[in-house]
Amino acid sequence: MKRLKQRGFSLIELLVAMAIGGFLIIGAVTLQSQTRKTFTVNEQSARLQETARYVISVIEPEIQIAGLFGFSNNPAGAHYPIGGVDKFASDMRIGKPSVSPPAVLDSCGVNYVLDVSQTLQADNGVWSMSCTALGGGKSPNTDVLMVRRSGLANVPASATKFQLFTSRLVSTNQQLFLGNTPPGPIDPGLTEVRDIVFQAYYISRNSDARTGLPALRLKQLGTDGTSPSWIDQEVIRGVEDIQVEFGVDPGEDKNFDGVPDDAAADGMADLVNADPKLYVAPDNAYAKSGQIVSVRFWVRVRAEEPEQGYKDSRTYSYAGINFTPNDQYRRVVMSRTVFLRNSRAFTKS
Repeated sequence: MKRLKQRGFSLIELLVAMAIGGFLIIGAVTLQSQTRKTFTVNEQSARLQETARYVISVIEPEIQIAGLFGFSNNPAGAHYPIGGVDKFASDMRIGKPSVSPPAVLDSCGVNYVLDVSQTLQADNGVWSMSCTALGGGKSPNTDVLMVRRSGLANVPASATKFQLFTSRLVSTNQQLFLGNTPPGPIDPGLTEVRDIVFQAYYISRNSDARTGLPALRLKQLGTDGTSPSWIDQEVIRGVEDIQVEFGVDPGEDKNFDGVPDDAAADGMADLVNADPKLYVAPDNAYAKSGQIVSVRFWVRVRAEEPEQGYKDSRTYSYAGINFTPNDQYRRVVMSRTVFLRNSRAFTKS
């Protein structure tokens, strides 16, 4: 029987095989690394967009129902009896003397809770409230959005909260009160008690968990279980900026004196049609005297961690802001235009 000779790879063949295998391994590792990097970038971008969408989903419905006061959207019908004297919306404007007890209502600014005429208000890059912004303070040049309304649910009267007695039959009988007894008989569907809601959304320098990571916070009037009190809580971290513009109907000038008609001299236009003729910054005079019909707001969200090998040199331009970070954090900007369901009610022209 003839024996077969066993023959292995030559040194040259082995070297060629090792070279080919090395190239294949390098290619596989490179592909895996690029795939992982792409996955990480996509995941981070998705997380940023998810955060921005969440912020919009929180703020949008609050804007939509701003100006709801029980069964009415007419702030002129809200009144607050103090010492046997009724104080109405025109008496409770910011800038006018305080009309409250309790003092807690003024602890974040005189008449800040009670100025029901301004169902929506915003600070343009500043902090006008007299109480402290938490999280290291408000982030510079970011806006503050404030919402005034009543709650949606019928609740029991309670001295632990500031509330509204509302009547479906009489739009001018929306009475603010504090106490365990409502100022009138409760007839479900016709008269009810609602909680008063004041909310201020702002950007803090730091989040609760990390210094240097900004966050969206909410300061609101609530209760500590025994009396009305202010609550300040983080909504979500990573939000770097919020900017606001109001779509307003400035009102008509029927007497041709160059300014919208204001026969009552209460600082509010008389003749409006719920038509947003222009979008203005929050500190524009029309935002305080005209009828706010819609709100346009922008949210800028920043990644929590810097990304190696990445530089964000893009210029973000929106709402009069031009921001070029030149750092290693990824960002996304989203905007939304929201129309109010309860535009401040005035006589139509």
